[in-house]
Amino acid sequence: MPMYSVHMKHSVESCPMFNKENKIIIKELSSKKDNFARKEGIKVITGVFSPLEHTILYVVEAPAQDAVIRYFKEIGFAFYNKIEIKHVKSMENALERM
Repeated sequence: MPMYSVHMKHSVESCPMFNKENKIIIKELSSKKDNFARKEGIKVITGVFSPLEHTILYVVEAPAQDAVIRYFKEIGFAFYNKIEIKHVKSMENALERM
């Protein structure tokens, strides 16, 4: 299945850690993230964040980039982040092919 890296960045003002309205929305929508992932055929490989830089990085497997876009809209991340999605390949697979 294709793999995608999803890079997100948001302002301090919109950060759910400091913005009460965004915190409520994110908590509600992210509680349904497993259901949304199943619906879109998404497998989350990892999700990490840098609190001081207000950046988030996910690596996911998905049937298509459109499914990734829908997933991050459905879990609420798209409304407060600038999102960049890139189709990526496994480094391990690349090294094996050399």
